[in-house]
Amino acid sequence: MNKRNQLRLLTLVGALAPLSAMAHTGHEVAGFFQGMLHPLSGADHLLVMLAVGLMAAGRSKSRVGTAVPAAFLLAMAVGTLLAVAGLTVPFVEQGIVVSVVTAGVLLALAVRFTLVTGIALAAGFALFHGLAHGAELPLAVNPVAYVAGFLIMTSVLLMAGTRLGQLADSYSMGMTSRIAGVAVAAFGVLAAV
Repeated sequence: MNKRNQLRLLTLVGALAPLSAMAHTGHEVAGFFQGMLHPLSGADHLLVMLAVGLMAAGRSKSRVGTAVPAAFLLAMAVGTLLAVAGLTVPFVEQGIVVSVVTAGVLLALAVRFTLVTGIALAAGFALFHGLAHGAELPLAVNPVAYVAGFLIMTSVLLMAGTRLGQLADSYSMGMTSRIAGVAVAAFGVLAAV
């Protein structure tokens, strides 16, 4: 598949993504398969993970390009473990909405950040998502399999966002990330209403 078709496919997948936000309550949390599906079950998950990948895309050959998605993944796992350990944080859903809006604004403005800033932002975003996942874990039939599933899918989404950004850059479509950022931020604002 050539680069142009890859870009079209990734754009189509994003357009067909579920438009429901806050996919954290009222669904089955059984095991690996449900864990894999969970990040795809709400646009809040999908958009922030793709956005973090897009933010890292322009720097994929640098430490920022790999450290930022890795920080997101690690912080999500830590947030999950903290919630399982009994930590309750107020306003987790609002934190998720803020992460979506912030990621969108950063993309729209094409903000470049240092390694430390990028890691801190990604970890902050992911912590709220992980806390929400961890709050659901007591309902899981197989919690280890569920966590493995959502971490694997999170990795896939982060890589997809990075690849989409790389494809856009290779076609000198610098506006792609900015347009995506506006869409992500707008979704976050609408989800808050």
